[in-house]
Amino acid sequence: MKKTISGLLALILLLSVCAGCGNADQTPDQADDPGQTQENIYASLLDVDPGEAALETGGNQIPMELYLYWLTYSCSSLEYQLNMFKSYYDMYGDLLNEDGTAKWSESLEGTPLNQLAKEQAESNALSYAILENVAAAHNISLTDEDKSAMETDLNSYIEQLGGEEAYAQNLKEMGISQESFERVSATSYLYQHLIELAQDPSSSLYQAPSDNDAYVDHILLATKNTETNEPLSDEEIQAKKTLAGELLAQLQAAEDLETLFTQLAEEHGEDPGRAAEAGYLINPETNFVQEFLDAAFTLKPGEISGIVESDYGYHILLRKELTENQLATVAESHLADYLDQQMAEAMDGVVRSEKLDSIDAGTFFTEYRAAIEAMHPADDATDGGADSVTPGSTNGTAE
Repeated sequence: MKKTISGLLALILLLSVCAGCGNADQTPDQADDPGQTQENIYASLLDVDPGEAALETGGNQIPMELYLYWLTYSCSSLEYQLNMFKSYYDMYGDLLNEDGTAKWSESLEGTPLNQLAKEQAESNALSYAILENVAAAHNISLTDEDKSAMETDLNSYIEQLGGEEAYAQNLKEMGISQESFERVSATSYLYQHLIELAQDPSSSLYQAPSDNDAYVDHILLATKNTETNEPLSDEEIQAKKTLAGELLAQLQAAEDLETLFTQLAEEHGEDPGRAAEAGYLINPETNFVQEFLDAAFTLKPGEISGIVESDYGYHILLRKELTENQLATVAESHLADYLDQQMAEAMDGVVRSEKLDSIDAGTFFTEYRAAIEAMHPADDATDGGADSVTPGSTNGTAE
């Protein structure tokens, strides 16, 4: 999945699961108008109007509150990833303080963490604006069914949180208004309609599958121990090669090639990943060994390869016709490529608020986290000052 789409779906997911579902502190009157009458948390931290434009592309504005929401998410995610690398690989410990917080002035591969977080926030914020622009250009808008589904989802979400008051508190901690919440919730429906167009041959968004979209099954006879990755003995390897030759001869003489191939793959194949789809949907950029890719793209649907040797062992490949599900996957991938192209073309014309330059991501995130902790003094007392909840996180760690 491409960067543009992954950013979109991440935002949709984050707003769905919420950040900070803590104890509500609004009055009942405030809860009747969630996200509107309460003071915006970002306005209390920075000299900004939450509704003013932070970014604009193609006439479509990103309000400051959504940009800052993404900035808190980017900071939280980056800090979490650094801690994960430190814990599992003993890497990047020099970029973290003893309490696990990031040293925002330090650099990762030559770029300050502060700058990395801001760049990611801008990319994420712009990504769904690009999708909105593409949807508008193709006359896509929310249907009555979409609006009804959104209302149902929202009511379920509010009930899950514990009621309107908890929902109002949730919006407050995320720093977004009801309007922004609904806008981002709508993005998933617009995206689904774009996918439908991308699968429709009569649409300008449709791109037919090419020879570079291949569904390939294979029989692997491994020459390494699949658990230890240690090479087999010379005798065992020779036996695998002999068996590969015997299986190939059977396949070359088969009347029903695909049925026999499936049978032999299930009996002799040693690739556990094959089971999910009885093969793989690949393109030239798929992270497979080059010998596999080279052999796959010399085949046409219905053809088998000879014996292909790689570091994993001996392969026999069968290229198949794409299934309906795979055609849908290919269409979505083509749509992602198109959206990425639209994003790249739009970057030169993005209008940025001058206020973004004055925001220090690390300082802002530190103050934001403190503000969230201040909203939950009872939680702090119970947890003994444990990490606060931040966007995209559970107990201070990004999911």
